[in-house]
Amino acid sequence: MVWQDGQGLVDRNGSSRTQIVIDNLIHQKKIPVMIQVFIAPGQRGGRPMRSIEYDTVNDTYAKFLRDEVLAEVQAKYNIRKDGYSRGIAGNSSGGICAFNVAWFQQDQFSRVLSRIGSFTSIQWKPGVIDGGNVYPNKIRKEPKRNIRVWLQDGNMDLENDHGSWPLQNIQMANSLKMKGYDFHLSWGVGTHNGAHGSAELPVAMTWLWRDYDVSRTEQTYEQEAAERDKPLFRVMKLNRE
Repeated sequence: MVWQDGQGLVDRNGSSRTQIVIDNLIHQKKIPVMIQVFIAPGQRGGRPMRSIEYDTVNDTYAKFLRDEVLAEVQAKYNIRKDGYSRGIAGNSSGGICAFNVAWFQQDQFSRVLSRIGSFTSIQWKPGVIDGGNVYPNKIRKEPKRNIRVWLQDGNMDLENDHGSWPLQNIQMANSLKMKGYDFHLSWGVGTHNGAHGSAELPVAMTWLWRDYDVSRTEQTYEQEAAERDKPLFRVMKLNRE
């Protein structure tokens, strides 16, 4: 499992408790034994490269993970090389990054955890390069990828000149639903922070890795009937006094 912005997750006693959650889930046999790869975004000449690496919609970062980062891990550990046995996660720009990697290399990663994902126009340069804002339509128009996706966001997330984080995540979920993807949208009332995602990490990881079989190297992911048969959002009647 590869985690973007890993510098904020390596402290076992940090706010997310990611490593402790994973250890507990493995011990409880709710997920398979797995190596966690925590990777920090790079710099070039002192210039942070996080947005360029994470928010750009192409296969550059996916190739970097495959050819450089995972090559280093494989040199030290006997890890599985099939996408069925690999997951990728991130928050905010790291969230779109996780989806982007699986989109371009489903043979390398098939399980995606995107929390408060920045599916907006941060790196969009019209006619030059795509940004995350194009994904809802790409999902509908392009061939279906064999990936499983957990999305999380809240209705108080960011609204700025790059776009609407809540709206884009709803658009993502709706496109995934319409195209028949195995997906889940976890919707809350939070702002642009990791509280919601950290609180539900055990549930999200268990869902992503459900029915995993160590003897297999592939699986065709199917949309759950519960997601297929229900509306994305239910209209709630509010009583007015």
